[in-house]
Amino acid sequence: MRGTVDGLILRETAVGESDKLLTVLTAEYGRISISAKGVRNIKNKNISLCRLFTYGNFEYYEKNGMRWLAGGSVNDSFFGINSDIEGFALASYAVDIAREITGEGVPAEDILRMTLNTLYAIEKKIRPLEVIKGVYELFAAFSSGFAPDISACRECGARTSETMFLDVMNGSMLCQECMSKRRAFQLSEERTDEYLTASILFPMKPSVAAAVRYVAEASPKRIFSFELKEREDVSDFSRLGEVYLQNHLERGFDTLEFFKTVSAAPDIKG
Repeated sequence: MRGTVDGLILRETAVGESDKLLTVLTAEYGRISISAKGVRNIKNKNISLCRLFTYGNFEYYEKNGMRWLAGGSVNDSFFGINSDIEGFALASYAVDIAREITGEGVPAEDILRMTLNTLYAIEKKIRPLEVIKGVYELFAAFSSGFAPDISACRECGARTSETMFLDVMNGSMLCQECMSKRRAFQLSEERTDEYLTASILFPMKPSVAAAVRYVAEASPKRIFSFELKEREDVSDFSRLGEVYLQNHLERGFDTLEFFKTVSAAPDIKG
């Protein structure tokens, strides 16, 4: 049986002397695997098609329960990502998240579109990388069924206050006044490296809360169309996305640690 599908390469794994096993995200079939023979040979006609971050049309045939690459064409290589180590690190983290939240045989049209938009945003640097990171993390959490009720304070109904607190594990918000009436754990930089079973309450300025609301409601096409003007807001938004996603997925990512390392080391960013 032969087929063709458009997809984004989330992972490439070397097999044998010259082959690769490709993990490809598709709209119709979710995450699939395609074996590509000989594509590590520089003379192979499909070498440019079988690279990480490539969005292409993959022609395949099925044999012994496996998909085998027969040919195809590149729709977008996102080649510019490879010229910047910080962008490469963030893109690697994004496709790792996509691989984590998608399944085989489960349609993933919205996640594919959002991941493509995110790679474009990274390549073209349309927003600070920390903002792109936070947006994708929140989108991934929300699309995985962990969207919070961020319309108003869950106890008094207030839509805004000087500081709003996102209850990460319970998916709701508390205003500053209601927060002052209860004893709870407030997230601090010294205690964010481990998963916590207690309440995790993340403080948000109105600008950050508005950005989270925007991400929750926007389409993938418009999801980056907002701006955080203060450096502190950018940092808080990025940290919030990370904390929210990791605590709901209950795992970390080596690619995130790589991104943090290169982001904190200007001398190796080139």
